[in-house]
Amino acid sequence: MTDLNALVNNTSVSRTGLGWTNLRSTPDGALYTTDVGVSLGVEGRIFAANMGLVTTPLATAATTAIVNTTPHAWIRVPDGTAIVPLYARIVVESQSITTQGEISLLIAQNDIGNGTSSAADAGPIALNTAAPVTSACTARQLATGAATAPTNPLELTRFSFAASAVNQAFEWDARSLGVYSVVRGEGSWAIYIGGNAVNYYAQMVWAELSEADID
Repeated sequence: MTDLNALVNNTSVSRTGLGWTNLRSTPDGALYTTDVGVSLGVEGRIFAANMGLVTTPLATAATTAIVNTTPHAWIRVPDGTAIVPLYARIVVESQSITTQGEISLLIAQNDIGNGTSSAADAGPIALNTAAPVTSACTARQLATGAATAPTNPLELTRFSFAASAVNQAFEWDARSLGVYSVVRGEGSWAIYIGGNAVNYYAQMVWAELSEADID
């Protein structure tokens, strides 16, 4: 009989690139072989940001269409960093337009910048809140002045919401779809909203690694 041993090393993981490396497990001996998300979460490599928080939503301007230089929630990915978008949720609390509104969730091959915007209300925050890992990304919200148009934008999903929408929620979940995109820096993951004075909350969750760790 052969014993199978694994290294308990959860928050200070060594990545050696190509070649042999140790198997890794939780302290109870459970191997990280079924869900890479669990492994990255324990390591502190899954981050989240909130745009709009608690009882204070954000509000778009009085526009009636999505504008590619006006993102409303986005993650800026710097050179040397790669992210895997995992989950996004947008809650439209209310809007004033009399026709349907739209939401576009996309990735882009450039950093769309800040434009005139503010930092996300919360985040990036590691979902292992005690992990000694910080995000290299920047989370922004509510551009009121032009950011940079996305290069080669690839829309992951699009939602429509009804006129005079009240508390309509929209979710995109990479795991349920089996679709995992990798945004390598410089790049962006962004939400755009079309509508008139749309009051909204957004949450964005992603896994983050050094680009060197995925080559």
